[in-house]
Amino acid sequence: MAELRKDYLRNRWVIIVPERSKRPQEYKKILEPESEEVRKNCFFCAGNEHLTPPEIMRVEKKGKWIMRVFPNKFPAVDVNGDSEIKQNDSFFTSSHAYGRHEIVVETPNHNETLADLDTEGIKQALELYINRIKALTTDPKIKQVAVFKNEGKEAGASIRHTHTQIIAYNRLAETVDNEEQAAMDFEKKTGKCPYCEIIKAEAKGPRKIMETRNAIAFAPYASRFPFEVKLFPKRHVNSIVDFSSAELKDYAKILKKILSKLKTMNAPYNLYFHNASQGKSLHCHVKINPRMFSWGGFEYATGCIINTVPPEEAAKFYRK
Repeated sequence: MAELRKDYLRNRWVIIVPERSKRPQEYKKILEPESEEVRKNCFFCAGNEHLTPPEIMRVEKKGKWIMRVFPNKFPAVDVNGDSEIKQNDSFFTSSHAYGRHEIVVETPNHNETLADLDTEGIKQALELYINRIKALTTDPKIKQVAVFKNEGKEAGASIRHTHTQIIAYNRLAETVDNEEQAAMDFEKKTGKCPYCEIIKAEAKGPRKIMETRNAIAFAPYASRFPFEVKLFPKRHVNSIVDFSSAELKDYAKILKKILSKLKTMNAPYNLYFHNASQGKSLHCHVKINPRMFSWGGFEYATGCIINTVPPEEAAKFYRK
């Protein structure tokens, strides 16, 4: 039976319509083959470093790079204009798209993904993201640093070689801003962080995927995507930059499990970090949105999403 569900905090709704005849493997995507020419000329492979802009930093092992950071060759933002947002009249507000756009390549091997790295390798990648967040936020004109991975064509990746993008720009992210406001409204009423309370509730329920001493992952109650995951540190911290080494290790351990399960389906996905805006409070977390289906007219017309995989079933898939 279909069920209408509301997001934990925001006025955002989904319709859960179980496809009980389908098993997770029936959602498996068939990867399109790549030509040898495409692989040979991949910007991100070892040996093709000359095809990217000058390197910002790297992680090495035995004298060879295993991770690299460099500016995006085709940036969405740049630092050449005025960062001030101006309203010209009642309707037209704009500024230069001020900021920096970087690429993090987590492996030199074309056919590897983040899921193929061991826990220590994923932890190194997280440390690299933290390094760049810290460096980019030294610019007072930067208001938000978005760290996100598009894995697979359906998730928006134009290059198959796995990589993460970082865009630091001169505006607060709308999604983070909405979460901060909803959390603040809840805290004013109750005196408690809503996400700390959500973690406690989901830790006892059927949507829990994995729990360690320092972190927990679960399929959200009103999941907008089949097999959607939220990953939280148990400790209330505003940003991944505040993590201890133990928290980073637990995060890496859970990410390894989740991404490895998604790889069994060749699932495209978006992975992104929600850290608090500067000067604000938000229990930071990671979201993983597998892109198994495209939204249609109903979703765009109403804002209500139809999800055919109940989060309780998604959690079972990850726990197996």
